[in-house]
Amino acid sequence: MMDWTDGYVQELDYTHSHHAALAPGLMDLACASRGVVSPLDGRPLKYLELAFGQGVSLNIHAAAFPGEYWGIDFNPVHAANARELASASGAGARIIDASLEEFAARDDLPEFDVIAMHGTWSWISARNRHFVVEILRRRLAPGGLAYLSYNCWPGWAAEMPLRHLLAEHVAKSGSGGTLSARIDRALEFARAMADANALFFKAYPKLKDVLAQMAAQNRHYVAHEYFNLDWHPMPSAEVAEALSAAKLVFAASATLADHLDTENSFPSAGALLAGVSDPALRETARDYLTNRRFRRDIFVKGLRTVAPAQRHARLRGMAFSLLQHPDHVPSKITVAAGEATLHPEIYRPFIESMASDGYAPKTLEQAAKHPKCAKLTPAQVAQAAVMLVGAGSLHPVQPSSAVEIAAPRCKALNALILERATRSDNVSALASPVTGAGVFAVRQEMLFLRALARGQMTPDLWAAHAWDCLKANDERLLQDGKALEGEAEHLTRLRSGAEAFARVRLPVLKALRVA
Repeated sequence: MMDWTDGYVQELDYTHSHHAALAPGLMDLACASRGVVSPLDGRPLKYLELAFGQGVSLNIHAAAFPGEYWGIDFNPVHAANARELASASGAGARIIDASLEEFAARDDLPEFDVIAMHGTWSWISARNRHFVVEILRRRLAPGGLAYLSYNCWPGWAAEMPLRHLLAEHVAKSGSGGTLSARIDRALEFARAMADANALFFKAYPKLKDVLAQMAAQNRHYVAHEYFNLDWHPMPSAEVAEALSAAKLVFAASATLADHLDTENSFPSAGALLAGVSDPALRETARDYLTNRRFRRDIFVKGLRTVAPAQRHARLRGMAFSLLQHPDHVPSKITVAAGEATLHPEIYRPFIESMASDGYAPKTLEQAAKHPKCAKLTPAQVAQAAVMLVGAGSLHPVQPSSAVEIAAPRCKALNALILERATRSDNVSALASPVTGAGVFAVRQEMLFLRALARGQMTPDLWAAHAWDCLKANDERLLQDGKALEGEAEHLTRLRSGAEAFARVRLPVLKALRVA
């Protein structure tokens, strides 16, 4: 009998992760930032996610950003979970349990404005990558966007042989025990090799840290990241060449921090990059400058660009909402070259302007006219917005007509997610009709929100509700790595968290219509 898994891990389900970069509004911003014409500005959206995992991102976006959503995954457990989420929201997402080959063969599908795939490209065979390209070729509309994230060269260079060692151990050292147990034994074996002064680990000493990180990570994540039969980090030029068969060309990085010129971080490389005219070679050079290991790329079927003046006008007219209390916005952000400092004389006034009027959404043109931004140029305001969106502190918002369509769907989906939070911390995002996307929230915040939704209006009551949920599952909070003891200790800790939540986080979530 043919193995329906095709070598893909299925003993452990994929994590219930939410992937923010899959949000339609963020793809639209990435294109706008690069002057690329996007199909997301002004027409009804048709969106397809390939290999949606547990379907959390797909269903959050289907609820929050109006349109027609489709998703496929070959794992029936994943499809069942995604259908439960879709049923809760009522957004009508079409959840399909099918392989890439089966889906590519269908002739009853619409043309999609966006086709997205997170991570899975790196974990499937060449044959299945062919089917991905076929789906893009046949089903992506002219002018449509393809989002693809994948492990890339050269950042994985040292880990590729380590992964081979681990996978060989899992596959050939005996089949006893669960996959999690076999992964644990493989990690122990690799650590023993490192401790035995194996020359490979001497040549790449940082791999000891990699092993320590893997040991601490969720085994569901580790299994899917490292232990599929197929595992193919590849150069960005090779990915671009494969997608060219579907008439796609690279348009923009979905990692908005990449929109800071690499030359700013590597001044000595400016002249070198200036001499590279080929776009694929230029991206390759940037990957080597930054030792990149993961890319989030947006491709377009029919690349069209606008003049700089039109690009600037589009950005000025886009509206945004702050996702954090001003004091919680980081002073540094992660970029491909490491870290970049957010200069306070630019970013602080902009952040405070965006927090004004109870975190009400504002266009960049409105923000630039705020008294606190009087000394900033429009270009500085636009760059601050793009960088803060990349940092997860700011998000584009959608028109009020879309907000009203999305609001009841988001409320219904969030009710299910909050109910699940009483039992686990699997899901870490809620749907916002304002941003048309997910808003990250830790489990404790979700329990406070659930209490609030049930009519409990004070931090004391939120803390008591959270403690009741934890106690029912025989769970304990940790402090300095040690479990708290007894009800009094837990309620003291939870009351403190609830009071901080009411003061700092709740006003933001109310503005986003999550609370």
